[in-house]
Amino acid sequence: MAKDLENTTDLAKLPLDFRVLFGYKEIMDTEVDDKVKVWAFFDQGIFPIAMNWNRRFVKFDKVIFSSSRRVGDSRMVDLVCASDTANFELEYNANNYIWKVKKVTEKV
Repeated sequence: MAKDLENTTDLAKLPLDFRVLFGYKEIMDTEVDDKVKVWAFFDQGIFPIAMNWNRRFVKFDKVIFSSSRRVGDSRMVDLVCASDTANFELEYNANNYIWKVKKVTEKV
């Protein structure tokens, strides 16, 4: 069996999931598409401070990732923000000023 593993580069064929070897745990991602209210600073970029989502106040500690893209005439800004309990993937439409939560990743 060791000889077979030397020749393969496909991790799916390994008998043991490689994440177990490095201590990774399964992380729960929840796909959502909800409109939210966001408090943010606009100063040479967008810096979300907090959001109101499902009657819950979520305070952000930091912005992990930020990028922008065009969809037709609209400019969309994608942000990943970290809170104490989870990471939130936000989408901001710069044309109609609508914020949406796209994905929630619980922290382990």
